[in-house]
Amino acid sequence: MKENDPINILSVPINWLICKFVNLYSNFFVLYYMEEYDLTILLIAYNEENFLENCVEKVIQTITPLDLKYEIVIVENGSTDDTFQIAKKLSNKSPFIVAVHLEKASGTNAMRKGYSIARGKIVANLDVDLSTNMSHFKELIEYTKDYDVVTGSRYLDPSMVKRTLDRHYLSLVYNSIFIRGLLGSKILDNGCGFRAVKREIGKELYDKIKDDGFFGPNEFLLRAQRKGYTIKEFPVRWTENYRRVGPWEIFVTYIVPVTKLWISFTFKKNQ
Repeated sequence: MKENDPINILSVPINWLICKFVNLYSNFFVLYYMEEYDLTILLIAYNEENFLENCVEKVIQTITPLDLKYEIVIVENGSTDDTFQIAKKLSNKSPFIVAVHLEKASGTNAMRKGYSIARGKIVANLDVDLSTNMSHFKELIEYTKDYDVVTGSRYLDPSMVKRTLDRHYLSLVYNSIFIRGLLGSKILDNGCGFRAVKREIGKELYDKIKDDGFFGPNEFLLRAQRKGYTIKEFPVRWTENYRRVGPWEIFVTYIVPVTKLWISFTFKKNQ
C-alpha cells in the first residue's frame, strides 16, 4: 500500500478516533463503577406502581439537606404491573438513580443484586410504600457512624405502630417464640424493612443467606449477631399501608425457613 493511498491516509484519523472513544468509554466505566458514594438508597420494588415515584421524591427531599453524596438503586423485582417502566423513567431523568430488572420475584436474591450494584459506603434499605416514617431517616444514618447494622423497631418503646390487630399480635408471637426464643435473637423486631448497613458487611451476610422468601431480613439480623457485628435497634413510627398476603399465609411461609435455620445453627458448624 502506498504512503499517499487514500485508505492509508484515512486510517490515521480513524485510529485516533477509535482510541479516543475507547479512552473516553474506559474513563466513564471507571468513574461509574469505581466512584464511591456516602450512601446508597436501595429500593426493592415489586408491583409498586402506586408508590414508587412518591417514594423516590420523598427520599430526595429527605436526603438533600443532609449534604451526602448518594445514589438511589431500584431493583424492580419481577413485577406484573408498570413498576419497571416507572423505574426506568426515573433513572432516565437522573444520573444518580439506577434501575435494574429481575425476571423472577425474589427476596434475598433481589437484595444481593442491589448490593452488587451499590457504590455507597452505607446501604439504606427502605420499604417503597414508606411504612416507616421518613422523619427517622437522619437518625438511621447517624447511627451508622457507631454501628455496623442499624434497624428500625416497631416493638421497642416508644415506637408507634398502626396495623390490624391480627397482624400485630401474630408478628409479636412470631418474633417472641421463633426468632427470639428458638433462634436466640437479641433484637426485638427482626423484620422491619427500615435499615442501614455498612456495604461490605451487607454483601457478606446476604451471600450466606439461603432462604429467598420473606424470611431473608430476619436471617440477616440473626447472622449479623452470630458474626459479632454491632447492631443498633431504635424505635420508629410505622404504618401498614396495604397488605399483599394474609397474616396466616405469612405465618406458614416463615415456619419452614425458621426450622431449616435452627437445624443449620444447631447441628452444622460455621453457619
